[in-house]
Amino acid sequence: MGQAIILPRLSVPEVNTPAPELENLPRELGPWKISNEASLEPDVLNFLKPDRYILRDYVNPSRGTSMNLFVAFFKALETTAGPHAPHECLPGNGWLITSTAAPKFHVPGWNRDVQVNQYTMEKDGHRILVVYWYQNDRRVWSQEVQAKLTLLPDLIRYRRTDGSLVRLTTPLEEDGTDQAFAMARQFTSLLFPSLVRTFRQAG
Repeated sequence: MGQAIILPRLSVPEVNTPAPELENLPRELGPWKISNEASLEPDVLNFLKPDRYILRDYVNPSRGTSMNLFVAFFKALETTAGPHAPHECLPGNGWLITSTAAPKFHVPGWNRDVQVNQYTMEKDGHRILVVYWYQNDRRVWSQEVQAKLTLLPDLIRYRRTDGSLVRLTTPLEEDGTDQAFAMARQFTSLLFPSLVRTFRQAG
């Protein structure tokens, strides 16, 4: 399925971090309304072993568009497979990466822009846009390697290495990447304050 975040093994016992109540994330985000709530396939769930997750479809009726939201929380990245980068996992399911970028989003409730990963992918004539990042109650980061730089000090200082993957997926229609990216940016702006609040309540 791809590379997980792996931290050096240190003999530092971690605190039992409460799992954020992801299921309480809003079912309506501006014009976006939830249309479906799904479960991971058993083999995927058994491999990833998230401590909590949601997998939802939202629709924007006024635009006739959809957005899939996947958030997976892991209490301790040393003892689980951890958040897997979609660009590592999806190609194993037949998706071909056709372009990549690392744009920054300005989001409410955060003191700086958030860098995210953007991928366009194609499979059997279907095209999708994938946007993802990693987040906990303390910070947001875009690259797996950053976990070693940010979560290792957390292990020593807070006895915590918890983190979540936040992934958005939307179909690429005839109007192309720019329109889909604009929708992902709008969705992120609406979702982000609730993510911050949910992670901080648990932390």
